[in-house]
Amino acid sequence: MIEVELKAHVHNMSLVRANVAAFAEYVRDFDKFDSYWHGPDWRFARGTKGFRVRKDSDTVIVTYKTKRNESGIEINKETEFTVSDIDAFLSFISRIGCEPFYQKRKTGSAYMCDGYLIELVTVEGLGDFIEIEKLIEEEDPDTISLVLGTLKTILSRAGVDARDIEARSYSELILQKDQKR
Repeated sequence: MIEVELKAHVHNMSLVRANVAAFAEYVRDFDKFDSYWHGPDWRFARGTKGFRVRKDSDTVIVTYKTKRNESGIEINKETEFTVSDIDAFLSFISRIGCEPFYQKRKTGSAYMCDGYLIELVTVEGLGDFIEIEKLIEEEDPDTISLVLGTLKTILSRAGVDARDIEARSYSELILQKDQKR
């Protein structure tokens, strides 16, 4: 699957939430805890070939992506699978030399609008964001162009200015913040 996604800073979450609720269908509230891992050969090239282990309710999802960023819009080839026993999986990846890199907690609400997932989130230590994404089957330039336009339309309908689009990944934001300490 190809994930086409944008995220933007939100300055007034209650206003954005009201705007989104007026045109999108509420799906659920969530509390996602992510840990990011790297294998032993990647120690000197952190951030290039890691994977995420996400705990979301009773589900554990492992994700790895091939990322690219075009003007603040992420276009990712994404592979995911679920794990039935998180303790056994973490023990296994530690045993083969993988190491935790950093963690992130994201709470919020999910909405759907015409096949687009809209998440209003608070990222612990970073603030409030809106994420809008669409999954597509293959990387077709015409389809991606159409999706990009719709992402920006939904952002505008939510009441968020396109100037608030955040091109950096949460990883970059978290690691930059940690370096400043």
